[in-house]
Amino acid sequence: MTYLNHLKRATGMSLACMVILGFQAVALAGAQETAGQDPPPVQASEPKAKDTMSGRVHIVIDRFREVSGEVIKSDDASITIKREGRTETYERNKILAIVPLMEPKAGGEHGVVYMRDGSGLEGLVLSDGFDEVVIEVEGIRHRVPRTDVDHVELYPGFEEWLTYARSKIRPEDLEARIELAKWMMENKRLQLAREELTAIIAIDDHPEARQLLELTEVRIELENEGTENPTPMPPKQNRTEGLPKRQLTAEDVNIIRVFEIDFRNPPKVSLGPRVIDDLIAQHADHPLIPNDAQQRKKLFSLHDIDQVKLIFDVKARELYPRILVESIPHSLALFRKNVHNAWLIRNCATSGCHGGQNSGRFFLHRADATDSRTILENLLILERLDIEGPYKLVDYENPEMSLLVQYAMPQTESRVPHPDVPGFKAVFPSGKSRIRTNTENWIRSMYQPRPKYPVDYIPPTQVKPLETPAPPRVPR
Repeated sequence: MTYLNHLKRATGMSLACMVILGFQAVALAGAQETAGQDPPPVQASEPKAKDTMSGRVHIVIDRFREVSGEVIKSDDASITIKREGRTETYERNKILAIVPLMEPKAGGEHGVVYMRDGSGLEGLVLSDGFDEVVIEVEGIRHRVPRTDVDHVELYPGFEEWLTYARSKIRPEDLEARIELAKWMMENKRLQLAREELTAIIAIDDHPEARQLLELTEVRIELENEGTENPTPMPPKQNRTEGLPKRQLTAEDVNIIRVFEIDFRNPPKVSLGPRVIDDLIAQHADHPLIPNDAQQRKKLFSLHDIDQVKLIFDVKARELYPRILVESIPHSLALFRKNVHNAWLIRNCATSGCHGGQNSGRFFLHRADATDSRTILENLLILERLDIEGPYKLVDYENPEMSLLVQYAMPQTESRVPHPDVPGFKAVFPSGKSRIRTNTENWIRSMYQPRPKYPVDYIPPTQVKPLETPAPPRVPR
């Protein structure tokens, strides 16, 4: 992710607003940034990530020793901390670094975990502890050992960016002030936006400012209607009551992603601590592991994705769970976009179909439909639900004959029509439609030969599998 995108996410500002406020240099630097490079430093006048010393620090004494503790006293010459029940003092000129530890709010704060290898993890920082940093990325919780972390930064808050933006905008620069008002509206600061737009109109009856002010007034009125003497609403029916609960964990999601890595179009990956050390120790006799110490040392400098490929080539399956897949592999992204979100949830996982009480043996989860755990559990249902007869829900060898495809076609065009049930309506339009082609292309994109994910899972309405042969062992 470029630094420009990083800044946009941190501030929530539109690109136009950022440029107007004087971020042109940052934008250019972000456009020129390449993978692996550090982002350009924030200028002194800009709001910085939160970096106040919280009272807890991590001290890097030398290459071999690091300690963490609560700060008791700190001055220009030394720092005194309390750790493990005792007090220790370190002279500043004899230590390498003092890293203040962050204190994210309950529930986490958005920020970045900067690693010692130069990479970074962006997401919801849950804790910055003595032994590990916990960060949630796309719904998956990662526990990063302290020894792998350089430091943590939390994004500045709205008020800090607002103060900075106002300091950079001239009162007569109405275009910039309109962009600022839009940003306030996007962040649901409607009263602030109304004040800003009213002040703009007092200077010049700007058409866009007046239009935005009318919109803001309507939104404020709607909010007031919702809070002043609200009409009691009947209790919302719990449509998930009695339905199977989702079973997949974040760890299950990660291991499925690992098995779907495509090295021609790889996702972003990282390795847990000492993975390469363990690979060498446990597979020293493998031809791909060099005998020479200098050659082995080079393995540590490989890019993360090349280290993962080496683990796959060595077939060190015991190390697979220690591979962290931080973005969605290509095949799973196609399933998410072109199948699950495009038509499966809205057409097949409804309460009156396969997402409700009368779903039969084929049940699909619809609660939290955008959560990776829901999406991949529905994928496992499609793969693992045993269907009586010669056809499979997903046929990886003959995608067009998958029941997932055939049942979605008009009954008059399908070679295996959907059962004639009340309310059935074909998902795919007549002919070779784009949505059908996308579905078949997703099936072809999945890793072949199909692996058996090491995830203990049986589809929720299926008590036990039918008598079908076990899948063959495959390289992955």
